[in-house]
Amino acid sequence: MKLNFKIKDNSINYTCTVVKIEHLFPIEGADKIQRCNILGNDIVVSKELQVGTIMLYFVSGTRLNPDYCKFNNLYSDSALNIDDKQKGYINNKCKVSAVKLRNVISNGMLMPLESLDAFHLDIKNSLKVGDSFTDINEYSICEKYIVVVKENTHSPNKLKNVKRFNRLIDDYFQFHNCTEQLPKNIHKLNPDDIIGIHYKKHGVSAVFANIPTLRPLKWWEKLLKRWGVKIEDKVYDIIYSSRKVIKNKYIYSNKSDLPQSKDIWGVVDKEIGHLIPKNWNVFGEIVGFTPKGSSLQPRYDYGCKQGEHKFYVYKISIVNPDGKLIYLTDKQIQEWCDSVGLLFSDTLLYYGRAINRYNFKPTKNDPWTVEKWRERFLEVLKHTFTEKDCKMCVNKVPMEGIVLRIEKLNKYEAYKLKSQAFFLLESKAQDNEVTNLEDNQDES
Repeated sequence: MKLNFKIKDNSINYTCTVVKIEHLFPIEGADKIQRCNILGNDIVVSKELQVGTIMLYFVSGTRLNPDYCKFNNLYSDSALNIDDKQKGYINNKCKVSAVKLRNVISNGMLMPLESLDAFHLDIKNSLKVGDSFTDINEYSICEKYIVVVKENTHSPNKLKNVKRFNRLIDDYFQFHNCTEQLPKNIHKLNPDDIIGIHYKKHGVSAVFANIPTLRPLKWWEKLLKRWGVKIEDKVYDIIYSSRKVIKNKYIYSNKSDLPQSKDIWGVVDKEIGHLIPKNWNVFGEIVGFTPKGSSLQPRYDYGCKQGEHKFYVYKISIVNPDGKLIYLTDKQIQEWCDSVGLLFSDTLLYYGRAINRYNFKPTKNDPWTVEKWRERFLEVLKHTFTEKDCKMCVNKVPMEGIVLRIEKLNKYEAYKLKSQAFFLLESKAQDNEVTNLEDNQDES
C-alpha cells in the first residue's frame, strides 16, 4: 500500500520527523542516560541507544494520537495502555513535554520506527531520514498541542441572528504564515545570502492591510448596477487580523449594538491604521498587555506597565496592480518605520551577508565546506543569541530566541531559533493549562 504523507496547516513545527542518531554525549554524573542532539535540540536518552540508529522525533509541544500512546504503552496512567502493567511518561492529554534532567533540558522524545505499527502501516521501506509528517494516509499521527479554553473569554460572544456584510475581496488579504525552525532548514542558507537577524518577541501576531474592500450598496445603486450603470463598489480600508482570524471582516447592520474591534487588534488598528499606504500589508507582533490589564503572554511585559502595549513590525509586503507580491527588505522596513514612528530598529540585531556575520578559517585538518560553515554558523547563533534572559522585559524570563530572514524579492523566507529555556517554560505553561490568547481566537 502506498503511503501518503501530509503536514497539517497549523503543525509545521510539530511533526513526526525521521532522524538518524549521529552523535551521543555523556551526561556528568549519570550512569543510565546520555544526551544526543536532534535538529538543534538536546534529548536525554538511554545509554543503550547507539549511533546510527534511525528513529522518530517529536518535539515538545506536540500532541500525539491517543491510539499511538495506547499501543506503545506511553501513558503514565497504565490503565490507559494496551498493556496495563506497563507505565509510560505521557499524560492523558497526549502532550510531549520538555523536561530538565541532570541540568540538561530534554526537548522532545525519540521513538522507534516500529512504534507506527499502531496504525498497521508498512513503513519499513517507505520512510527515509529527513521525512517529516503529521499524517500518514487517513491516520493522524500528531499535531500542535493547544490549550483550549472551555469558554473563550478573549473574543466577543458569538453573534446570532445579526445581519452582516462581508466586505473582503478574494486574494487581497494575506494571513501571517507559520515560521519554521531554523535548525531544520539550515541547509537553505548560503554564505553570500543577505540576512537579517531579529530579536524574537513573545506576543500575539497581527496583520494590518490597506486594501480594496467591498462597500455595501444602497438600494438605488444596486438598481442602477443591474441596469448596466457603472457603480464603484470598492473602497480602500484597513483590514486587520490575528494570526488566523480576520477581526473586521464584516460590516454589521446595527453598529451601536455591536462593539466591533474592542480587542487588542482593534486598539492597535486605531493607532497605526492611518499610517499604512494603499496596497501594503504590515505584519507585526503586539506585546505587553490588553487595555484591561491582562498579559498577552504571561510574565512577558517588554517594559510595558499593566494596560500598556507595544507593536513591533517585522514584515511588509506590497501587491502591485498586476497582483504581484513584493517584500520590502529589512533596511527598507527600517527606513519606513523610523519615518512614521513605528518600532523595528531596536530589535534588528544584524543585517548583511551571512558570511560577514560569521566565517571560520580552514586548516589542513579542517577544510572549509558549505556544510561545515552552516553547522558552525548555527552553533554561533545559538551561543550568541539564545539561553539568555529577555533583555526587553522587566520580569526575569528567558529570551524566546531569534528569527533569521533570508532576503528575497518575491518571497518572504524566515526561520526561528528558539531558546531551550523558552521551550521548557512553554512546556510547563501547557502542563499547567495556561491558555494562549493567539491560539484561542474565534470568528465572531
